[in-house]
Amino acid sequence: MPGRMHQVELVEAADEPVRSPSAAPGRRVDVALDEDAPAGRTDDVLAARTWLRRHARTLVPAAAVLVATLLVTQLVIDRREAARLAALAAIPGVVAPADSSIGVIWRAEPRLAAALQSGAMVDGVLVGGIQDADGSPSVVGLDPDTGAVAWVTPVDLPTPQPTPTSSSPELWISCSALLHEGPSVAACVSQQYGEGVQGTPPSSVWVLDPSDGRLLAERVVDGGSGLAFTDQAMVVAERVTDDGSPAETDADAVSWEVTATDLITGDARWTWTSPVTDVVSRDDGPEGLSGLTAASVQTHDDRIVVGVDNHAWILTTGGDLVRDVPLEPASWLQPARAGVFIKSTWTSSDLYRGILLLEDGTEVAIDETAGWLAVDDGSAPDVVITIGDGARGTDGLSGRSARTGDLLWHLEGSVVAGLMLDGTLYVATGDSLRALDATTGEVLWRTPLERLAHQLSTDGTNLLVPGLGVTLEAYSLRDGELAWSTDLSEEVAGDRSTAFVQGFRSGWHDPRLYVWMDSGSVAVLG
Repeated sequence: MPGRMHQVELVEAADEPVRSPSAAPGRRVDVALDEDAPAGRTDDVLAARTWLRRHARTLVPAAAVLVATLLVTQLVIDRREAARLAALAAIPGVVAPADSSIGVIWRAEPRLAAALQSGAMVDGVLVGGIQDADGSPSVVGLDPDTGAVAWVTPVDLPTPQPTPTSSSPELWISCSALLHEGPSVAACVSQQYGEGVQGTPPSSVWVLDPSDGRLLAERVVDGGSGLAFTDQAMVVAERVTDDGSPAETDADAVSWEVTATDLITGDARWTWTSPVTDVVSRDDGPEGLSGLTAASVQTHDDRIVVGVDNHAWILTTGGDLVRDVPLEPASWLQPARAGVFIKSTWTSSDLYRGILLLEDGTEVAIDETAGWLAVDDGSAPDVVITIGDGARGTDGLSGRSARTGDLLWHLEGSVVAGLMLDGTLYVATGDSLRALDATTGEVLWRTPLERLAHQLSTDGTNLLVPGLGVTLEAYSLRDGELAWSTDLSEEVAGDRSTAFVQGFRSGWHDPRLYVWMDSGSVAVLG
């Protein structure tokens, strides 16, 4: 409580010691003193004020430096994060940044929706193949943010094959972004399919300028040939005889000529020809399980894999032979990670049996096959991911050394989906989301789920997981905590019943999440 009133004298430097007894007196005023206050409080306050005044000239610049340092540090962090997200955006499968405000930014009717399924981002344009009502094929360029049609380029098929229900063929047109002497180009391939299609029809290849849709080159590849792309080149594997001429379709033994040609000019860059191999027919009993109607050609990093009947060859992108791999019945060769390949065999017990083919030529027997990742940024480069198989599907996930093939770690149980970022493997199991150190298998966090997560996507900050109905949930990559959740059912359905909404999808080459409708149309999210 306040004490008695006392008269005190105020001086200009009340917190400084008296320097001279002749100092001029100040004004006299009455103040109330708190007699219950601790005895030392006044002296403490006086000392603090004195210290601050004496050091003010030093403290103000220091504080300014501290604030500037914090601002610069935050700016550096922001720039690093922006650079990280920009790098992630270039990785196939990583979607655009998303938050709880995500919603429908544009819709595509069934004709244009096909471009999202099999299209690719090429220099900021979504390039994909579509088919008009009369069956005529075209390649279209779309603005991925608005859906606006930038250009449409009509294209031709070599030998259109009508189906029993239509006078025009059913088509699947897949597009890829490739480099050609600097600028990117779009390379699109047509495949005819459906009931009534005879044999394996030839494929058309169209190379286009993504800026205006200009057709730069057009090729036709025979139906029995294999086709793939590397940057700068188209690689085709086709049957030939001993003298290099085309082999008859009913030949018992053939060689396979693999040729890389310039994407636009068609000039040959290199040619490699296999030894003579037997042609396996589906009528050849158990041996016929490896019979193919066409060569299989895949590109992976700086390797090309050619598979035919009972043989596979691994080549460099320059056409040099790396490995000759005989294949048993019901076997196939597939790329894994870190320069490793896996020869897998499907056994009568519905289990995988495989062999790791390491870069140094070593072979390691395993009872798993290569695991597929929706996103792989190439981190943990010395680890190969493999999966097992059980009565109910994928059973067990393993990490193996790419140098020795040794088992580094194993995760039991069903694994539905997975992706790799920054050395961490994120997986959806039958009952949870998990983050594992890709090298050690240590579980960094685990988030239980009350449902099966059939799909995993990421924007580089969160795991994006379809929830119940048309709910999208985001879980932090850092700790697995739920960051946000939003129900998009009514917005996606528009003027239709939500019962017609099929669910989320994301394209391998398309940077957007979209929701599929039963009509074939899609709602693109952003």
